[in-house]
Amino acid sequence: MKIKQNELLVSIFLLCALNFTLPVSAQRNVLSPAVFSSAKIEGIVGRKLKNCVENGVMAKDYVLYTKPFKDKLDKGGGFTGEFWGKWFTSAALAYSWQPTSAYKDILDKAVSELIKAQDADGRLSSYPRTEDFGFWDIWGRKYALLGLIAHYDQTGDRESLKAACRATDALIKIAGPGKKKLTETGLQIIGGLSSCSILEPVVLVYERSGEKKYLDFATYLVKLWSEPNDYNPRGLRLIEDALAGVDPILIAAPKGYEMMSCYEGLCELYRVTGEKRLLQAVVKFGKSVLKKEIMIVGSGSSGELWCDGANRQTEILEQPMETCVTVTWMKLCYQLLQLTGDPVWADQMEISLYNALMGAMVEEGKWWAYFSPLIGERMPSPMQVPVCQSSCCVANGPRGMLITPGWSVMKGKTGPVINLYSQGNWTQKLENGTEVKITQETDYPVNKDVQIHIGLPKPANFTITLRIPAWNKNSKLMVNGEVISCKSGTYTHIKREWKNGDKIQLEMDLRGRIIRAPGSVNELAVMRGPIVLALDSRMVKNENYNLWLLPQGTKWQSKSELGGLKYVLPAPSLSANSPVQYIELTPSPSKPANVWMAFEVPFLYRYTHFFDHKQINLTMCDYASAGNQYSEKNLFRVWLPQPLYMNDIFPENTWKILYREGNTRPEIPIKK
Repeated sequence: MKIKQNELLVSIFLLCALNFTLPVSAQRNVLSPAVFSSAKIEGIVGRKLKNCVENGVMAKDYVLYTKPFKDKLDKGGGFTGEFWGKWFTSAALAYSWQPTSAYKDILDKAVSELIKAQDADGRLSSYPRTEDFGFWDIWGRKYALLGLIAHYDQTGDRESLKAACRATDALIKIAGPGKKKLTETGLQIIGGLSSCSILEPVVLVYERSGEKKYLDFATYLVKLWSEPNDYNPRGLRLIEDALAGVDPILIAAPKGYEMMSCYEGLCELYRVTGEKRLLQAVVKFGKSVLKKEIMIVGSGSSGELWCDGANRQTEILEQPMETCVTVTWMKLCYQLLQLTGDPVWADQMEISLYNALMGAMVEEGKWWAYFSPLIGERMPSPMQVPVCQSSCCVANGPRGMLITPGWSVMKGKTGPVINLYSQGNWTQKLENGTEVKITQETDYPVNKDVQIHIGLPKPANFTITLRIPAWNKNSKLMVNGEVISCKSGTYTHIKREWKNGDKIQLEMDLRGRIIRAPGSVNELAVMRGPIVLALDSRMVKNENYNLWLLPQGTKWQSKSELGGLKYVLPAPSLSANSPVQYIELTPSPSKPANVWMAFEVPFLYRYTHFFDHKQINLTMCDYASAGNQYSEKNLFRVWLPQPLYMNDIFPENTWKILYREGNTRPEIPIKK
């Protein structure tokens, strides 16, 4: 009976291979990812995806990533073992989106090379056997497992699954019950979080194999989190502290990337067990991260650590917003969107995609930034490991970009769910087998209008669901000219008999919004839709005066007896309870060629008390374009102190706090 059950599991997995859903536990998902290859995304997102795949992921020399396993390069504490799995999971997503024979050949060869490096007993590590549990040993094994599972999901190749099972068996032999506790391995300073994050692939191996021993190991590992150990006298307490609402900075050790990776594993364990407490913990943790750590552009961390970032983001932080943190935050939001159906997680992915993630991708997808500041200059990631021609964030950045096809238009219980508004077309099969084609005509978020055309072979009753972003306070939605009620921060469900040629029109509210910094009433920023705007030194000159943002509807006073004197009286600072203030944005008539969006933004010049007040416009561009020359001379800033002293707006040489390992500024590598 067990053999037949396993054969059934394998069959289901093969049927779902290109869908990246989890067949055993898919019922846990409120929203299911799209079939990646069904998403023909165009516009700027499509171009970024294409560049990321063609110039980055699929252009890498994958053989370099297998060398750490073959030659045990991490002797003494290295971390090169993570590169193969990070790159491979990106490549698997790329193949899922564009399933060409050339890309499959790359996947097959890369896996074949990795399996050749696997020891006879199944051990798969970049560390010598004498250094089991070295600083990043289990972390690297995790990524190797994720890559093998991704290959199995995409191709159905059982050799990949066998290799993953054997590697997990080898781990259980040294870290199972009665053996070395994984909570006491890896770097002690980060509390064993890196080793504990192996929970995610262990659960995935269980799902694909049906072997209960892997589920037993996963539940044993989570139990260890609650027990005191040599690294954590209180225990990691990832579940308990999340449920108690403890700030992320105070949970276990504040290493943001590894911590979120552990919660990703809890999402997978919830899918298998249905234990609601696990999902509740991840949801509360996610909301706490959003409130306390995520900065305006959709990422967090300083020096890779949680830092109370929401409140501190106006400061010149050391090594802010690691790209690996951005990616893992997006992946955690992706998990929570699937499991809860709450559009807040899609809102956050959109902000992260257009700002933090796009801003970190450089040179047409060939390279990435390690850290992304909100003020100063951008700096490309240094070449951390020349033998692999990579760095952690260069290998990891594409994983955030390439989940986009999965969440762009998802599958709900009653029909398609549109999360991403972008030029392109998507196809999806309804429950009755009818295929619906969704075509979007738009250049949002540049402009406000989105037209969605429905293609059907015959009329069908189903629901189309649209995400109405939380900031979208004044939107307009119509179907075939009929106005449909919608509310910001929610999904709008349109249930009807749909016919071929039906048209949905959505008008977005792209008014400029003035955002108050959570930690400072004196610091303001400007957003337009999901786009954060920034001052850029290419478009703004230093001057010897102060400026104040000039909100829409500002009341000008005048005194005719003084020759038509016009002035603006001081106003109270914004507070947390202040209503949204809007600001007039006018598209700039000129901008640098590699800047996506630029707008003229009104500021108030107040020369002295009642005299010589006037409006001065400054040009602001989208955050992802700001500083994209990656030069010491191309400076930018997001947060604007009130008043803004124009002679001192761009701090110089900030690369020196982004890079602490030498005196030479890193450059984007030139491939020979």
